[in-house]
Amino acid sequence: MRLSAMQDIGGLRAVLPGQEDVDAVADRLRRNWRTRLVDEYDYVREPKESGYRAVHLVVMQDERRIEIQLRTPWQDMWAQSAEEDTARLGLGLKFGLGPDDLREYYRLSADVLAAREEGRLVEEGVIERLAKLHPEMRRYFTHHRHES
Repeated sequence: MRLSAMQDIGGLRAVLPGQEDVDAVADRLRRNWRTRLVDEYDYVREPKESGYRAVHLVVMQDERRIEIQLRTPWQDMWAQSAEEDTARLGLGLKFGLGPDDLREYYRLSADVLAAREEGRLVEEGVIERLAKLHPEMRRYFTHHRHES
């Protein structure tokens, strides 16, 4: 990819203890960097189709776009897992690509983690669907292990 075509040239990620901390840091960055803030994506209140959750702020620094990702530990754990499995399986899970059942498993897992973090009960149908999908997911990872 050409450097000029990249959305951001640099970035950082902060993993904060909870969503209230993420929101507080985002608010402070918005106030302190309001003249440099050029984009904002709230994937917590509007998760990506894949299930990904985080708050992203994009600021201009020295005429370069810098992306700041703010996540909770649960959000980070999910994102790291999707990233690792994307690389391991050669599938675009973190981009919302891959087999339908595997994508659904990741999305539902993200929903469960979000419910836990928010202190709310997970819908029974979600748990039942995850329980059904879980044993089916082994085929992706077992098959891949044999190829290595």
